[in-house]
Amino acid sequence: MIISYTHKFIFIKSIKTAGTSVEAILSNFCGGDDIVTPLGDYSFNRDEKGEWIHKAMNPGDFQQHDDALTIKNKLPAEVWEGFFKFSIARNPWDRLISDFHWQKRRDPAMQPRKRFYHYLGIPLDEFTEIKKLFSQFAESGPWDNNDRFYVIDDKLCVDYVIRYENLTEDFGEVCQRIGIPAENLPHLKSGMRKVQRHYSEYYDKKTHGLVAERHKNDIELLGYRFEQV
Repeated sequence: MIISYTHKFIFIKSIKTAGTSVEAILSNFCGGDDIVTPLGDYSFNRDEKGEWIHKAMNPGDFQQHDDALTIKNKLPAEVWEGFFKFSIARNPWDRLISDFHWQKRRDPAMQPRKRFYHYLGIPLDEFTEIKKLFSQFAESGPWDNNDRFYVIDDKLCVDYVIRYENLTEDFGEVCQRIGIPAENLPHLKSGMRKVQRHYSEYYDKKTHGLVAERHKNDIELLGYRFEQV
């Protein structure tokens, strides 16, 4: 999360939307009294050359993933109302798949495992196992929607929403508005999916409905839809 008094913007960092990559670039244009919250997961937050490119500074009592209402309540009204505010949204069905793969990277219980018959010569269909694990995660996992980062009282509370699906162009638009050059975004926290499949292949009717129910604002305010290959 960034509050830049230098360039008069507030970046509200949502989850599993390339927010770390955006934040890393923006942080390099910050200084003075600007607020840039620190990152964890140091091994994942390096660019393709292995270089650390994120500059944290002056976090105060702000956290990396503070929601919009929390930030609004901590800031003077003239800052919240006068600064350019933006966040990032992502197709909710795709975002949940990304979240699932991120969570399972360190959880043995979320990894596909061989059963006795696989040792008898029957091949392991890894993706079928992953789909089962994803269904369990979707039905009972501790996940939430992202709209708290750009919606207050069921209305958009930011001036601009970057679409993950149009990340490069939308980030360029943001850079133009805040008056900084549009640099290429690094690929941070990526590579969690060994096999790339369209998100729709993970879902059944029940899990599709669960995501739709929890993401009403993304669907109604931003027009996201479930797409199939």
